[in-house]
Amino acid sequence: MKRRVWQVQSGLALVLTLVACGGGGEEQESAPKKTVPATEVCGGLSPKAGQALERISETKQFEDRWYETADRLKRLLHDPDLDGGGEQTDCVILPDVADPDESPSKITVLYEEIETLPAPQPPGVALLNLPVGLRAEGGDATADLWFACEVPGVGKPIVHARLLYGPRPREGSAKEANIRVLQDLSRRHALAMGCPDAGGIPSV
Repeated sequence: MKRRVWQVQSGLALVLTLVACGGGGEEQESAPKKTVPATEVCGGLSPKAGQALERISETKQFEDRWYETADRLKRLLHDPDLDGGGEQTDCVILPDVADPDESPSKITVLYEEIETLPAPQPPGVALLNLPVGLRAEGGDATADLWFACEVPGVGKPIVHARLLYGPRPREGSAKEANIRVLQDLSRRHALAMGCPDAGGIPSV
């Protein structure tokens, strides 16, 4: 009899333990995601660039992943023989919205060294051009910016910055806002690389 009572008590204890640990099939509460305002994404945006990002995404809170590639790109500029060239993903911005269909997909910012400045887009292509760095062009879901970064003993390698995300129907054009976000991020990137005069990129 004592043995049977002990078995019942042990079984009850096991059930209580499983329930406490979520073993009863109940979903565990996930840790709340960390979101930040526009001015804190990717290491920081100026207030004007932050407003531009809010206009692009139509929201005010974001998740982000920042990879801080400026030092790596700087090493590649100084030593072209290093492996790992090509586009470097510097930052990924995820608009925090309840319905992903109500906002652009993730916004990605990339940097790479290129040999020559590409020809400007023809006038028939619907792009907004601004005198930023060597040149900046913005589309409905993209922005491109080129700047030169003087490297002692090497010359002035050209850096291509790119921002892109999934397009979506919207009221008004986001072309200039796309450029402004990329301009602010690229100026900070150029300063971190040690480019004189931030590669000619003005502040936003």
